[in-house]
Amino acid sequence: MIEPSTVRFASAGIYAVSAVVLLALARRKPADLRRYCYPFVAVVAVAGVGIASWGAGIGTFEVGTGTLEAGQLLTDYVAYPFLFGFAAFVAGVSRRYVGGIVAITVVMRIGYDFAEVFAGPLATAGTLGILVGYVTLVGLFFGPVASAAARQAPERELFYKKTRNLALFAFGVLIAWAMLQIAGLFDQFTATVTLEYLDLLLRVGFAGFVFANVETLAAEAEAEVGDAGDDAGRGAAATVSASSAD
Repeated sequence: MIEPSTVRFASAGIYAVSAVVLLALARRKPADLRRYCYPFVAVVAVAGVGIASWGAGIGTFEVGTGTLEAGQLLTDYVAYPFLFGFAAFVAGVSRRYVGGIVAITVVMRIGYDFAEVFAGPLATAGTLGILVGYVTLVGLFFGPVASAAARQAPERELFYKKTRNLALFAFGVLIAWAMLQIAGLFDQFTATVTLEYLDLLLRVGFAGFVFANVETLAAEAEAEVGDAGDDAGRGAAATVSASSAD
């Protein structure tokens, strides 16, 4: 059977190639759009480094009744909060909402660690943290965050809906995987392959989707500038008319 380390090294190679491709695509975007693209390149690149170190067994340490991997922690704690925070940003909500969503995502990830390495009440609390956190995210993304997105231009609202649905679906599948893994229903090889596949989908797939739709954010900015210009023009015209009347 293929060793888990081999699977992770292969995954790290995919991340490395994906990061290079995404960087090349980002550099082809207009300058005002690159600031939205480069963070995704960084997330994918960090994932490659983290998975490679995990495959090499670097940064393994014991906690409670289990072990944690520094490489896995690095990739997850960077990627998950960023992806959900970006989805909230697309909706045009306040920084408070974005920060709250990022915090909920971090708590959910901590909950997985607790459920993985502890037993008894701590493990139960970790599992509840995952489930309650996800339900809370669903409520926010379909409630106040969706209301904020509805006040944006139709193209940006549609971009938000697609971003939200992709993030929630992929993370929901990942949570289902976590519950099965914690219950011990996967052998080591199956757990490794399925996790790497889901993480690649969530990181690289999400980045590719954003790259394909990022022009929506520029269109929104141009619309705002155009509206401001129209308002200024109308104001100037009104001033001229008033002066003529005098």
